[in-house]
Amino acid sequence: MKKIILWLLCLCMITSCISGKNLSSDENTSIEPKTILALWDSLTAWFWVDESENYPSKLEAKLKENGYNHTIINAWISWDTSADVLARASKYIDQKPDILILVVWWNDGLKWLPVADMKENILAIVDMYQDEWVQVVLWWMDIFPTLWLWYRSDFKNVYKEVVKERDDIEFYKFFLSGVATKDELNLRDKVHPNPAGYDIIVEKLYDFMKKKKLL
Repeated sequence: MKKIILWLLCLCMITSCISGKNLSSDENTSIEPKTILALWDSLTAWFWVDESENYPSKLEAKLKENGYNHTIINAWISWDTSADVLARASKYIDQKPDILILVVWWNDGLKWLPVADMKENILAIVDMYQDEWVQVVLWWMDIFPTLWLWYRSDFKNVYKEVVKERDDIEFYKFFLSGVATKDELNLRDKVHPNPAGYDIIVEKLYDFMKKKKLL
């Protein structure tokens, strides 16, 4: 009799473990698919790499590998300034993104455009998408250290100022963290990441989005 009871207890434990595993494996499949908009310039594009090797493509593949059936829209145009991004930002509203990943890089800086204008353009983009209940992820960026120190300082501070002035923005650290200045992770122009560099960027972004419960 004791053996039968022990056997039944073991069977119950095994059944419980199996059902627990099934429950956890179903967690991601029960998550509603989301649309993520990557709005940016050449760093979002497939500049000198295959289309499948840019960060939006790699991020989408990473998400699907982990059970998230999310779609990423790669809305890139090389050499876009903040004003250019703002001018076309409304085109993607109809696609009803759940998350906007926004980074305005140094095309403004390369043209010595006023930092105040860049800030207003970013704020306008943020407002446009927050009005549609889209979660905004803003990535901080830097520019060439060879530019005047005062301009570089003002440029970098724009992102922090935007976050202070708008609620519910997820602020992500430097896009090229761990990749910038490393020859083995960049193309020959020493500016744009190569596939290995994008792998690092995607891993960090995925971890960030998981931590912030954006997925």
